[in-house]
Amino acid sequence: MKDGGIDEYEDVQQYAPKGCVSFMTIHQSKGLEFPVVLVGSLENTPRKQHDDLDEILQAQYFHKKPFEPFEQMKFFDFYRLYYTAFSRAQHVLALSCGEVDTGKRRAPSKYLKPVYTGLPKWRDGVFDISKLDLNDVHGSALKQEYSFTSHILLFENCAQQYRFFKELAFAPVRKGAMLFGTLVHQTIEDIHKRALRGEFDAIQPDSIEQWFWVNYHSLAKRERTYLDAPQLHRALEHVLRYAEREHVRWGSLKEAEFDVALVKDRYVLRGTVDLIRGDDGTVEIIDFKSEKKPDLVVEREKVEQYRRQLEVYAHIVEERTGANVSKMHIYYTSERDGNPYVSFVKRRASIENTIDTFGAVVSRIEAGDFRISERPIKLCESCDMRYYCDGKY
Repeated sequence: MKDGGIDEYEDVQQYAPKGCVSFMTIHQSKGLEFPVVLVGSLENTPRKQHDDLDEILQAQYFHKKPFEPFEQMKFFDFYRLYYTAFSRAQHVLALSCGEVDTGKRRAPSKYLKPVYTGLPKWRDGVFDISKLDLNDVHGSALKQEYSFTSHILLFENCAQQYRFFKELAFAPVRKGAMLFGTLVHQTIEDIHKRALRGEFDAIQPDSIEQWFWVNYHSLAKRERTYLDAPQLHRALEHVLRYAEREHVRWGSLKEAEFDVALVKDRYVLRGTVDLIRGDDGTVEIIDFKSEKKPDLVVEREKVEQYRRQLEVYAHIVEERTGANVSKMHIYYTSERDGNPYVSFVKRRASIENTIDTFGAVVSRIEAGDFRISERPIKLCESCDMRYYCDGKY
């Protein structure tokens, strides 16, 4: 625990797995209850949490008196901390320490000793555990969040791939394509932010290129992966081409990278809409793709998936904001000469069917049903887990 970190693995959905003892910090235990709680770290003493600057600010600049006197604050913080720990117990609270009093080190400390010494010792026979009637540990009431691209689409493409990357939290090896798309998205987002602030004159090729390189260096450092010169040149072309084509629409932008969430009965539906624009009381939602524009006939299945993604976004936007979504678009930044848009008309019946399908997938995920009838061969070719998957679960 000390080497790996006490919170190396923490799942808020399973804070108390059946048959296990949960080890957690006092901070992690906030808001939770357990039939039996053991509290250690009884050698702790109150420690000053503020510095000299806080006292100077209080004395010279704050108009109100401090809620607690500075000289008493460390004691209040100390007892609040242990109040949090002690109040996690429903039936039994046990205080535990290796008792020592050498002058230099005391366990329990003098601040906790009055509480500790008045308790019966577990070896004395006074405490009979067989007489306890303990409550069951209740499961977490938190609703799991799901998004279309990160969860539903991944699961529909391959439930086994979902199990590896979401349930078991394996990290994908190939990040180049993800970095390319993220770089294009972030730089387009920078353009949209200036447009939403009315800074249209700031959206110039030189400025866009500067934002592009700032984003790339930040992403490369964070992800520890890099793009070669041809890839970077193509990514910058995507962004500059988009700005040249769409600059006449800057005035109609409403929101960019709009995070929305909708609470359903069993789960939370979450999404990020790349762009919302509109006039005359209606809005259009746009999702950007940096990949090649698909053939609308040959790759109809992929286009259908993207349509369903936009329907999820339209549903959330309408439910959360009350706006009327008139159209939905996919914008392919890679398209050079043709129309970069693939547009869909919003249909209520289709959206309701998509949301129902979403709920059915969530039910399978939460039931741990990751069975697949056959391997999705096209995905297997580039899947990092293809050597570990037996095709059936």
